[in-house]
Amino acid sequence: MAFVCTVSLEKYNDMKLTIALAFTLSLFTTSVVVLASSSEVSPVHVLPSKEKNLFVFNINKSWRGAELEVIAAKGECISRQKLTRRKMIIDFCKVKAGQYTIKVSKGNQVQEFQYAKN
Repeated sequence: MAFVCTVSLEKYNDMKLTIALAFTLSLFTTSVVVLASSSEVSPVHVLPSKEKNLFVFNINKSWRGAELEVIAAKGECISRQKLTRRKMIIDFCKVKAGQYTIKVSKGNQVQEFQYAKN
C-alpha cells in the first residue's frame, strides 16, 4: 500500500511541475508580445523627472538620427537638433513660462508632446 501512495505522490509532483512550467512559459510569451507591441506603437518614451523644469525621454535605437524641435506657443522654433543618443533631457529652466511642443520626427513619422512651464 505504501508503494502505491509513493507512485501517486510522484505523479502529483510531476503534474504540479508541468503546470508550473506551462504557466511560466505563458507569462513569458505574453510579456514578450506586450513589450514588442508597445515598442512598435511609440518609438519615443517619456520618462519621469525629479526636476520640474526637465523633459526627459528615450527613443528606440531605430530612431537615432531623428530630428528634435522645441516649438513655442506662437510657433517659433526655439531649438532644433539631431538625436545622436537614445536618452534626451530638455532643460526648460531658462525659457519663459508658457506652452511648448516637443516634436521628434524621423522620415514621415512624427511624435509630438506638450510641455507647460509655469
